Order: sequence, then C-alpha cells, then structure tokens
Amino acid sequence: MAENSYVPVPTPKKKREIDDFLTGYWANDVWNVDDPFFEELKPETWNRAKYLNFSMFQEIIKKEIKFFFAKQLSERKISLHSAFTYSTALKHFNKFLHTFYPKIKSMTELEPERSFLQWRTYLINDQSFRVKKDGRLGSSQYEIIFNQLLIFIHNYYDTREEFEKDVWDVRNIPGARYTQNTSDYLLSFIDTPAPFRHIAKRYIKMRISKLSLRTCVEDIMSLRLFLKFIHKIYPHWEDLNDLSRQDMENYLSWYKSYTKGWVNSHYEYLIKLKIFFDYIQRAEYPEAPQKPAVLLLFKEDFPKKPIKADEDIKFVSENVLVQLEENIENIKPQEYIPVVIILRASGWRISDVLALRYDNCLEKTTSGWWLKGDIQKTDVLNHRVPITDEIAAVVKAQAELMEEKSNKDNNPDKLLFARLNGKRKGKPPLRRDTQEALNRLAKDCNIVDDQGNIFHFKTHAFRHTKGVELINSGMNLLHVQKWMAHASPEMTNRYARILDTTMRKSWEEAVKNGVFRIDTDGNPRKVDISELENEDEIEWEYIRYNLDAVRMPLGYCLKPSKVECKHQLNPCLNCRNLCTTPDFIPQYELEIQEVKHVIERGRAQGRTLWVEKNQALLERYETILATLKDGKTHHMAGKKGREYVGEERQNVPQT
Repeated sequence: MAENSYVPVPTPKKKREIDDFLTGYWANDVWNVDDPFFEELKPETWNRAKYLNFSMFQEIIKKEIKFFFAKQLSERKISLHSAFTYSTALKHFNKFLHTFYPKIKSMTELEPERSFLQWRTYLINDQSFRVKKDGRLGSSQYEIIFNQLLIFIHNYYDTREEFEKDVWDVRNIPGARYTQNTSDYLLSFIDTPAPFRHIAKRYIKMRISKLSLRTCVEDIMSLRLFLKFIHKIYPHWEDLNDLSRQDMENYLSWYKSYTKGWVNSHYEYLIKLKIFFDYIQRAEYPEAPQKPAVLLLFKEDFPKKPIKADEDIKFVSENVLVQLEENIENIKPQEYIPVVIILRASGWRISDVLALRYDNCLEKTTSGWWLKGDIQKTDVLNHRVPITDEIAAVVKAQAELMEEKSNKDNNPDKLLFARLNGKRKGKPPLRRDTQEALNRLAKDCNIVDDQGNIFHFKTHAFRHTKGVELINSGMNLLHVQKWMAHASPEMTNRYARILDTTMRKSWEEAVKNGVFRIDTDGNPRKVDISELENEDEIEWEYIRYNLDAVRMPLGYCLKPSKVECKHQLNPCLNCRNLCTTPDFIPQYELEIQEVKHVIERGRAQGRTLWVEKNQALLERYETILATLKDGKTHHMAGKKGREYVGEERQNVPQT
C-alpha cells in the first residue's frame, strides 16, 4: 500500500524559531547587496541584481522564504551571488502563488509533485521564457529555486523520525557513512512517485548502513528514473508484482534515449537497478516482482562498461611538482600548506587526509615514522604508510597546533584539520577548498604544464602521481596496492602501464634529434628509434632509472634498486670459502676494467645508486687483487680451513 501523504504543519515552536533567527538585518523585507552587512559575503565584482525583495509575499510565506535565504547564506550553503540571482524568479513565484494558491498560509500547503508541474507549466506558458526542443526551460534557475525552497521548508517543519521523512539528513542517521569534508548531507525521495516511495525508503535504509552517501544518492537516482517511468505507464500500481520483461524492454528503449551522453551513469544506473531487483526478491519484499530478476534484465541489456584509458588518468608531472615545491609557501590561506604536503607524501585521497585525527595520526616505530588513518572508500581502518622525518615534523607541528586550539566544542572529533569557528565549526575544510587554493597558487605563481599553459590542479591527481612514483622506485605491485589501499589490483596495474608510457615518451623526446652510431668504416650512421627498440642489445643510455645495472662475472644484474638480493655483488667475494691464487690475476684485472666502465656510464647518466653499488664491487676486487699481486693466496678461512695441518697430516685417509 502507498503511504499516506504527509503534510508538515507549521507549529508555534517552529514559527518562533524563524522569528528568533530573522533579527537584525535579516528582518528587512528588502536586502541591498551594497549594505555593509553583506561585505564579508560579497565578491569583488558584481553583475547581478542589487536587491532581493520579499515585500510582495503574504506575511508567513514571506518569513519562510526569508528564513530559507538567511539560513543558507549564513551557513554558506549558497553564495550571495546565487541568492541575488533568484531576484527575478521570486517575482514570478509571487505571481504564481497569487494565480494558483491565493489562500495558502504556508509553503507546506504546496504538494511537491503537483505544485512543481504547475510551476513549470506556468513558466512555459509565459511568453518571456525560452523552451528548448526537448521541452526543458532555457534557464534552470526557476526550477532549482522552487525545489530548494519546498524541500527546505517541508524538511524544516517535518518532526517525524528521519526514516519517515521524504528528505533524510544523514547526519541524523546513526551509522550512516558520509564524509565531513562535503556540504552534501541529504537524501531526497520527493521526486520518487508516492506509491513506490516506501519501497525505495526501505531499500535505501538498508543501503545507507553499509554504503556511502554518494552511492545511495546514485541508488535513488537509478530508482527514480525507473519508478517514474513505471508510474507513468501504470499509475494505479502500488507494487512491482506484475512487472514483466516487456515492461523492461520498454523501459530500456526509453532509458537509452533519455541517458544519451551520460557515459558512465548510463551503465551504473542499470547495474544499480539490477542489484535492487535481486535484493528485494531475496529479502522477500511483498512489493517485489514475481518474475525472477534474471528474467527481467538480461546480460545483453547492459552496455559495455566504458573503460577509462590509461592516458586519461591524470597525474602531476615532474615539471609541475618542481614548480609547486618552489612556491608551496605561497599557498593562501597557509592552512592548506600542510594539507598539500601530506597529500603529496601519502598518496591518500583528500577525504582521507582531511579525516586524520591529531591524537593518533602519527606513529613512531623502530623502523621510522608512519602516517596512520582510515581509508573510507575501501573501509580500511588504521591504515599506515611510511613517511620521512621531514613529513613527520610537518604532521607533528600541525597536530600540536590543533591540540592547543581545540576543545570539545570546536573540534570534538580531534581532527588534524578543522574549522574552529563559523558554519563549519568542528568539521574539516571542504575538499574543494584545497583544490581552489592550489589553482590560485598556479595562477599567481605562473605554474605551467609542459605546453606552457597554467596548470589546473586536481587533488586526486596527487594520488595517481604517488602510485606511479612507487612503481618507478622499484616497489612491487602487491606492496603498491597495499600502500594505496586499493580494493583490487586493477588501478595499481594501470600505474605500471602509465610508467611505461611516460618513460617511452621521455625516451622519444631525448632522441628526437636522432641517434647515431659508428659503423664498421668509422663513419657516423643515424639510427631509427624503432631499430633500437627491436635490437636485443643493452643500450646503457636507456636503462630504466629504477635499475641497479651491476656488473657480474657472468653478466649484468638489472634488478630494481629497491629489491634486495644477496647474490648481486658477487657473494663469493665475501665468502670465507672463496680461495683464489695469483694464477687468477688476469681475470681480476679484466673484471676491474669492466666494472670501471660501468661506473663511468653511471656517472655520465647521474645514476648515484648505480655508481655506489659498482664502486663497492670495485673496491672488493681491488683489495683481493692487491693480495694476489703480493704473491699470497686469498682465502678467509685460511690454511686450516682447506688443508690438514700439524698432526692431522699423519692421519690423512689414503685414497
């Protein structure tokens, strides 16, 4: 059965709360953007209406609308620019109310679905509004302000339990998963057809306890599209018992046209609909379709999931990173400097960095410093990554500062980054604030990409950059996956492919003016890049930077520099059982000559680690060679370790 339509009632208590809020400048019926009251909110340039006039509305509705704008502005949920943009829309809204609802005493008397259709029809019939070919209005602001007003006022007067409401505030739902570094906290069922609203609510109530707010918002959108389509065809239905494959085929035909150009969403919403069918049947909802879910949606109904190309994964180039490091102290406000430093060092998502706590985010062990926090997307608690002493010092300084300034009122969750006053008191900065600070820095300090254009920072690009760097340094994919807290190795593998792609581009750039070799006649000959690629020879100039390239007696060891190998530096040279005599001097001289050549190549290419490893090998060779040239035998075990001596000689077994 469809739930009874609930109409919230403006109680005396709620009315007093509105009156108490609308004091001072907010009490005026006409707001002037040039008034000093708005100085803090007003941007430097202004190209909108200067007045916001509420005087034409009847008293109670006027207070409700003023309360909406005053509340949203004071909590910074809308900008002053956006608020005054609705000046013209309010004039039309007043005419609309006089035409269709001349006797209403409160906006709660407007039934959302019906009144919205009336409002839209009123606007379309007005000759001054442009209507697109698809029937949509040329400007969306009139529909947006209407929806926002109704949702706000209805939700404000609604005193029911959260799950009974048509708009849920997830902050009031115990166990709901949401990030505090966003200003989005609502789940709205208003646009879900009333006969099916109770089904959607029950399903989302289960989902919000296990999944993120963003996932649930997408769930509602998927259900809304489907249920509105079904409600239009079968307006008398209050359940999905009779849903057929034919109905789904009709929906899929409409859905394909409606979601054209949505790319990822087109696929995701269908998947979510299938999950919905599967679950409500397994959970035995009385409203569930009688036909099994596998007979409603077929595998071939789902379009091929768009796969993001590796080159579309954005990361910050070395050139931009250098410019950022040179100008990082110029980030404004400076409170974002430690955020960027930790973002860069950890490779964590911005939401996870902003969720760090000052009382437990830093850990010191015998192996060094660790950054510790929760990875919300993959639900990894107390995740740790190693950090340098310098990064630890930044985190420690920020933690001490926040601990000193925080109390139970302004920072109850002991966040490492928190607003200590204002509308977001006790919450971290919005994640977009860090990105905006970085892009202001790029503009002010002329941080440019490889093409000379002002670089546009995205905070998630630092995560991709860290993943590529870890692989570049020789860390194996399993360890990179653990560092990044990836749920699967798919994204980690992409970092490896990105590394190969960028390395090839760098190599091609380095040889774009040509590569030359000396032929057998002593003349220089230009070599094609592809010719070098296909040859099975060692091109020392192009050995990967993360490889050691250490000379061995039987070849070269080209292991990643971060991978330990007890066999690399010729373990026989350090073995007490190695016995060598002056007869081997020519071999040692040859080995020394070859190792010196490898060291020269390493120095020419700036391979510090390469040079250090081979230098250690060279010193060991030279030490042994010096012993041999003195006519002595090199054998750390000594004579007693290889021969019978003293009385033992008398008891030598006969062979």
